[in-house]
Amino acid sequence: MKLLKGIMGSVIILASLSIQAIAASPAEDEAIETIADRSLQFVKVDRRQEAEELLNVFSERFLDAASEGNLYSMDEINVVTIALDDAMKTIKDTEKSNQEAVNEMTKFRLAYDAVNHEKSPLWTKMRGQIMTAAQDTRKAVKDQDSVAFQEELNRLLAIYNILYPSLKIDVTPEKFQQVDAHLKFIDQYRPQVFSDSSKQKDIADLEGQLHDIFDEAEKDDTDPSLWWVIISTGSIILMTLSYVGYRKYKASEEIIHTKKKNHDI
Repeated sequence: MKLLKGIMGSVIILASLSIQAIAASPAEDEAIETIADRSLQFVKVDRRQEAEELLNVFSERFLDAASEGNLYSMDEINVVTIALDDAMKTIKDTEKSNQEAVNEMTKFRLAYDAVNHEKSPLWTKMRGQIMTAAQDTRKAVKDQDSVAFQEELNRLLAIYNILYPSLKIDVTPEKFQQVDAHLKFIDQYRPQVFSDSSKQKDIADLEGQLHDIFDEAEKDDTDPSLWWVIISTGSIILMTLSYVGYRKYKASEEIIHTKKKNHDI
């Protein structure tokens, strides 16, 4: 308990540091990452205005860094930019709960970490959450508990929504598409998956694919010093979180790619 209080006290202290001090950091790459970390902390303590100001600073710094060389690929820039836009829209929306804002900010933070850290990306630390959700979904089908099935599948999809940008960055297209296709199928054909034993194999296949993805990512795993910034007490996922965020993300991504294609023409 004392350790927990100490950690939370450190979080509040970090959140209270001035935006001007962050912007004045001499190491640009570290400064950008610090901005991303602290914007998440401001949202966690429900200080959305400060988080919004920091995200504006992040956007300027990130785009400046991206334009200076080959630091990021175009795909990486697009993924981070979309995740940033989603986070900004959520924290500005007064109808969105603080938990929803934390989830969107976490998605953004994980995506930015993925483009900067090839080894031990922070998203791999969510393995336990997504695997448990997948296992609980399969168990609900086995037990023929329709209420639990809907709740656990929603939780699984919500976690996937948070991981989606990071997986697009770090996972091979083939493996990513396999997982994405399985989740789409299970979501679209919920009644059939629940009632038809021949289709329940998709959940088991999904678990295996998720295991492979995390095993590959964790080959060179070490304990990142900033992990406590992302996950503190309690789960970052609400069981009833809507899957709409995932669909909105994909729609936004298609728009950006279309604009880029038209621009190139």
